[in-house]
Amino acid sequence: MIIIDRHYFIKSLSVCIIASFLLWIIYQLLMRIKLGSSIECLFMAQVCVVLLIAPYLAAYTVHTGFSGTRFSADAASSTTRWLTHNHIFSGKWLSRQLVMSQGPVLSWVFLSTFVALCVTNLPFTKALQIVGILGIYSVSAGAVGMCGAYIFRDALFGAEFATLLWCGLIGGAFLLNPLQRYVDNLQPFIAPVLHLNPLMAVCGIFEGMDIFRKPMLYELTPVTSYDYRYPNPWYLVGVWQLVIGGCCFVGTWRVCIYRGYNVQGQQKG
Repeated sequence: MIIIDRHYFIKSLSVCIIASFLLWIIYQLLMRIKLGSSIECLFMAQVCVVLLIAPYLAAYTVHTGFSGTRFSADAASSTTRWLTHNHIFSGKWLSRQLVMSQGPVLSWVFLSTFVALCVTNLPFTKALQIVGILGIYSVSAGAVGMCGAYIFRDALFGAEFATLLWCGLIGGAFLLNPLQRYVDNLQPFIAPVLHLNPLMAVCGIFEGMDIFRKPMLYELTPVTSYDYRYPNPWYLVGVWQLVIGGCCFVGTWRVCIYRGYNVQGQQKG
């Protein structure tokens, strides 16, 4: 138990250090392009860090746990048989792995938000909202990374799959540019693009924030040429992220059961 606790502490400390370093880099980039005020850029950078780290933590945890790299071959085979014959319990096992994997990044979220609350004049209610939405993003992004790990059978590829998805959702407003060549009116596409963009929750929490009308982005996306509104209420963005994460979790659960049957069939053969 002491070894496990020490290992978990070192892992959490490493995640906090890496996350803080990424936060500083992304924050400096957002401030350089003047995407918002300092506190707004800080929390947008927090979102980006969570979406980068959470998928890998979940992907690594479930990949090593299910593939048996931490256990013996007999233990891995026993785990496979158990998950195959107990569909409900296999879902609980995956849920536990997902939640436990997000402990380090959630600890960093609380710590970094607390520091921001102490050194700025940020209202406590907004800090609480930020922590809530980042917690949702952590779980949903972890579920996507977990799904990618089961599809590609590799934790790194699973995390890259999740990162590619979030890049597509965040950059959806810019991906409308090629679509503009074939569609006369982009108005019906704007609302879904904004609702699926994780950064829009930050824009909703800080009322009056409009990242698309900043000089750097104004001419890079066709969104500003139309009448658009940010998701209202802002937590709808979190709901859509939960839907994405839930679909990926169910898909992972089915893949887990399917591969368990295949492993058993090979062992019997």
